[in-house]
Amino acid sequence: MLGDERVTRAYTVNADYWITIIRDRLDPYQTQLTDPALRELIGDCRGLEILDAGCGEGYLARELVARGAAHVDGVDTSEELILAARTHPDYRPDSMSFHHADVAALPLADKSVDLVVANRLPNGISQPAQRYIEFARVLKPSGRMILLGMHPCFYAARAERTATSTADFTLDDYFGVRTVEQRFNVAGLVSPAASVQQFYSLEHHIGMITAAGFAVTDLREPHPTKEQRQQNPWWNENFVRPLFLLLECVPLERLRR
Repeated sequence: MLGDERVTRAYTVNADYWITIIRDRLDPYQTQLTDPALRELIGDCRGLEILDAGCGEGYLARELVARGAAHVDGVDTSEELILAARTHPDYRPDSMSFHHADVAALPLADKSVDLVVANRLPNGISQPAQRYIEFARVLKPSGRMILLGMHPCFYAARAERTATSTADFTLDDYFGVRTVEQRFNVAGLVSPAASVQQFYSLEHHIGMITAAGFAVTDLREPHPTKEQRQQNPWWNENFVRPLFLLLECVPLERLRR
């Protein structure tokens, strides 16, 4: 099994579930928060060669190609999700390639992409820093890396999102390594298996990125606006602390020019 076995196994069991959630646009966190934030930070992608790391069933790759990307390479350890990406009606083999592979061992040439996007890719477990080394290897010196993930400082389990305290994990857990296993409930649909995510402190998280040769050039925390919260009280119940962290990074050599 490719990648971290526990993570991959959960995505394999949950593949049909996630395909339904994504294609039916059922997740408001994705459709109303993280996707708009990701689009804004990516900006103009016309003519770019892009890596979609942890591409799932390929929705972001299809969107990037529709927005003018020259080519998108999607990589995922779930064979079921890669098959779904390759058999989607909008799959265009001339401008998209979907690889059943591990983001920590990319099937791409050195300095071959202009942009690396990791969209809610679970952190690595066995070799968490290796993916950033690989991202640095395939990225052109003039390129960018954009990482959207769960917030390491605040994210605990889904069931704890409505808690008003930050005591969902201890100080030792935070500065050590903590694992969150949870079934997802989106629009009343419950995932067949618990997902597995491993979290590191913000210090450790950023340290892995900078050790791979990147500088962080932008940091954002996608969250509902005051208008969204006023229009839909659901946000006040389900977003009581920051859940997402969005980073833009560039190779250090780009800054030294």
